[in-house]
Amino acid sequence: MKRSFFLLRSSGWHTLYPLTKLVVVMAVLLVGLAAPSPIVPLALCVIVILPLVAWAQILREWLRASAIVLLPFAISVLLIQTLFFPGATHSFMSVGPFALKEEGLFFAFGTIARLLLLAGAGLLLLLSTHPADMMHALEQHGLPPALAYIAVAALELVPQMQARAESIADAQRARGLEIEGSFLTRVRGLVPLLAPLVLSALSDVDERAMALEARAFSARRAKTSFKPLVDTKRQSVIRWCLVCGAIVFAAAEVLIL
Repeated sequence: MKRSFFLLRSSGWHTLYPLTKLVVVMAVLLVGLAAPSPIVPLALCVIVILPLVAWAQILREWLRASAIVLLPFAISVLLIQTLFFPGATHSFMSVGPFALKEEGLFFAFGTIARLLLLAGAGLLLLLSTHPADMMHALEQHGLPPALAYIAVAALELVPQMQARAESIADAQRARGLEIEGSFLTRVRGLVPLLAPLVLSALSDVDERAMALEARAFSARRAKTSFKPLVDTKRQSVIRWCLVCGAIVFAAAEVLIL
């Protein structure tokens, strides 16, 4: 079963310490989301995120995942805001009884640009960093193991549920259940999948709890790791510079606004 979105590549980005990658992503998000202009998050996505994605050798997977995540939100935001933006006074086109609002179009563009940056930066981190490595790095820097595990478990939830749903669907299909075809057929096919999916998820919780206790998760002694992570002084300095620079840029953007 696929446990995470992580894609193994022999790239320089993959060799960076997990916290360094996390700080880079958070700094870009802080600067981009704090900017009053939608041009800033769009520019950051093109100038910063895309080159990092290419460096990590995950461009094709990143583009596919970004389109899957972003398109539904982008279409809905564009339609709703251009048609029903409150207080709009200027329209640039009419479609039957509806008028497309200019203010709504600009607001939708800004929202989509920020969503693109958020999805792009998040997927860059998810696709290039193994959750176990991130958990280990967070523990090395003082985060309680319970909180680190909660954060990592949240990242692993979606791919695990997706893989489990696919295996259940294959089993039901092998038994003759029709889950493909028209929209109504797909809806009817979802009902037999829900109960096994929920029950297997509950069973997985118990298995995880027993596995964690078997590995002395709650023990207070220092633990060793099968895959040691080595942080460097250079990366530590870069992280602090990124944090300070992002805070300064974000504060300047807020003051300008």
